[in-house]
Amino acid sequence: MGPEFFSSSFMVERAHRIPNKKPQVGGRPRSILAKILCTCDRDKILRRKRELHDLDYNGNKIEIYPDYSITTQLKRREFRDIKKRLINAIVKYSMMYPAKLRIVYNDLITFLFSAVEASAWLDARGL
Repeated sequence: MGPEFFSSSFMVERAHRIPNKKPQVGGRPRSILAKILCTCDRDKILRRKRELHDLDYNGNKIEIYPDYSITTQLKRREFRDIKKRLINAIVKYSMMYPAKLRIVYNDLITFLFSAVEASAWLDARGL
């Protein structure tokens, strides 16, 4: 991302590896959890990752995800099958925080708040 990207007050409050076996030579490195002190820096990192698409370090792909509460993760997981249907139908979508599905279809933007509502929306359009 480059040193010019980060502010002079950028701080990692805490960072640690996920407990896992040591990877084999040439295998995927272990995951790291990092708590960024300032949420504005965290948001800049997530935004920059979306802009750059692919990040790598020493030939290893770097993936960055926000950490959601268990409740939020479960709500977002309900949309898993709906997202597969949207991908198969080649319909643009995105997940909004905390668990809201944003669909762009025929140049109209629709927000759906549950998987049942989303399934009915897809069925009505034959997708």
